[in-house]
Amino acid sequence: MKQEKISQRHFLRLSALGAAGAALASCTQEVEVTREVEITREVEVIKEVEVEKVVEVTAEPTPLPEPVTLEVFSTTPEYDKAREQVWAIYEAMNPHVSIELVGLTEGLSQQQMDAKRAGGWYPAIDQVSVDLNNAELYVNLLETDFPWFDRWQYDVRTASEGVLGIPGVYSLNPEAGFVWSWMYHADLMEEAGLDPRSDVKTWDDLKDWLDAGTAWAASRDDIEFFWDWGWSPFLVTMHGPEIIPSAFPDGQRDRQRAAWTGQIAFTGADSPYRHYWEFLQEAHQNGWVPEKFWLREWEPDHEANIIAKRSVVTLHGPWIWNKVLAEDPSAQLLGLPTTPPAEGQDPWVSAMSPPRVTAGYGLDKRILEDPVYPEVQEALNWWLSPEPVRMYAESIGTLLVYETDEPLELEGAQFDGFIKEVGQPGGLWEDVVWEAGQVGFNVAAKCLKEDAPYTAWQREYPGWFDILEGVCTGTMDVQAALAKIEDELLNPMWDRPCGA
Repeated sequence: MKQEKISQRHFLRLSALGAAGAALASCTQEVEVTREVEITREVEVIKEVEVEKVVEVTAEPTPLPEPVTLEVFSTTPEYDKAREQVWAIYEAMNPHVSIELVGLTEGLSQQQMDAKRAGGWYPAIDQVSVDLNNAELYVNLLETDFPWFDRWQYDVRTASEGVLGIPGVYSLNPEAGFVWSWMYHADLMEEAGLDPRSDVKTWDDLKDWLDAGTAWAASRDDIEFFWDWGWSPFLVTMHGPEIIPSAFPDGQRDRQRAAWTGQIAFTGADSPYRHYWEFLQEAHQNGWVPEKFWLREWEPDHEANIIAKRSVVTLHGPWIWNKVLAEDPSAQLLGLPTTPPAEGQDPWVSAMSPPRVTAGYGLDKRILEDPVYPEVQEALNWWLSPEPVRMYAESIGTLLVYETDEPLELEGAQFDGFIKEVGQPGGLWEDVVWEAGQVGFNVAAKCLKEDAPYTAWQREYPGWFDILEGVCTGTMDVQAALAKIEDELLNPMWDRPCGA
């Protein structure tokens, strides 16, 4: 075989053309490599050329999404800080998206907000209350790509149909119902020499406590009321009548549902609702509640007094706890279950509103035609996903009807001052039972008349002040009040009797 020396340059040329392998295989022993360093350098040059080719064919960077602002409707401004903190995570993940909480947080009255909606405004993500007459305005979320239906602790796909009688999911709410309680300033209660957590065990004990507290408040120039209340349709005429009867054996929610839907007499001598109106009458006539409290505004009169410690006690939901601490972080707040048992009632139950299967986050149908809709659906899917739901619940201390990935570690004003002591082994009220069953006006929803005269009956029905005035001053007896409610509100609103 003829020996042939192959220069490095020729070797590199052959390698670059893909022929060096054959040349080396035939002349392995004769190849002389005398400048190995130079070969390495040459190979590096070849790699540089290859990189230059890759850069030449790289595509242009994908343009960033257009900035978008999504309006999210809010009805409870006291929780907006918590919402903003959770939404800030979404904004950080999606820098082109800005979330703006709007609605009652703007300082608008309910009437002004209703007018704004009537003028054509709608938010990207709404908080809705769905009934037979407005369900068609909202997106059926079963027809979207929402992925978290199985996280609810009940069959959320069919729950609204059970209430409304029509298929579909038009709102979603992972929170349990509102927890009601007697909330009070612990330091003022101590000054009054009263210890309701130890002393109040029965319905009569509760009334004795209100009586003693009222007498103490009257002796103080700096205290206006012991039990302070005002006009809130949401509580006074909607939820109050479901709370107070739970102290009595014949006032439980099964009978409330039956009376509201006409299965038993709403005006009967054993009507469960009589207990609420009789209690208001007794409270007003004994001075336990402010005189003509229905003429006092809820926030500027009632809540302002509680916040400023000019009043001691209120029967309220979770919001007032947060409002007080927002103004005075040093406030010492404790709570008491709503309805210590009257004679014959066992067990002691404490009221919650039921799971809100027809009230929660939803989408106005008009959003489907909006170019921003894909962003809206993505934001809703994220907000109701396990981690944001857990973070929001923990930040405000609310119970859930939704399974999160990590166990809830609840804290917060109402949770620490009341909830954690109820129904828990070793708790102060370990034998007290939460009452979160459906209420009359919810189960009657499927019987709502097409020509129902009111959308929000709890505030729109004009007869409430006459009834409150009459019952509380003794010029209208309770049976007459119940008859007026049935004739002027229930029968015009719902096809009764209807199945409970």
